[in-house]
Amino acid sequence: MAPHPGVDTDSIKEGARKHLLGLLEGVRGKKNLVIEQSLAGPVGLFVKFSVLQEYGVDKVFFLENDNLDSSQKNVIFLASGEKASQCIAIAGQIKRLQQNSNTAHDFSVIWVPRRTLVSDRILEESGVLGDIAIEILPLHFVPLDQDILTLAYDDAFGDLYL
Repeated sequence: MAPHPGVDTDSIKEGARKHLLGLLEGVRGKKNLVIEQSLAGPVGLFVKFSVLQEYGVDKVFFLENDNLDSSQKNVIFLASGEKASQCIAIAGQIKRLQQNSNTAHDFSVIWVPRRTLVSDRILEESGVLGDIAIEILPLHFVPLDQDILTLAYDDAFGDLYL
């Protein structure tokens, strides 16, 4: 029997990198990136901040810190669409920027790994769904090494077994 060739983790990493950079490139001009803290580590494994800067990212903020400023017209949120708390935080930050800023902002949300009906409902009930562009980054597995993959999902154990 021939040995199993395994999984090409480099192609997974490169695919995720290209997809994220393509989404960032789709938003013209300078932009602020607001990222969920639990996604910063996995995203940092396949794209460095210097590369993000080449694609127009001016500043990076953690969603949980609630410290987004209005320095750029374009604001991109990168968060899990499966967590209601993250959706509520995004809606709150969008509403606050709309009320407190003199600049008309263009908002985008990139859901990882998928868009959910719950996230859409929360954004709709908050009154911001029509003001944002929604994209998806299907980041299901994150290569940690050549032979190690991890799920980019912190609550997997609780959701499956509790």
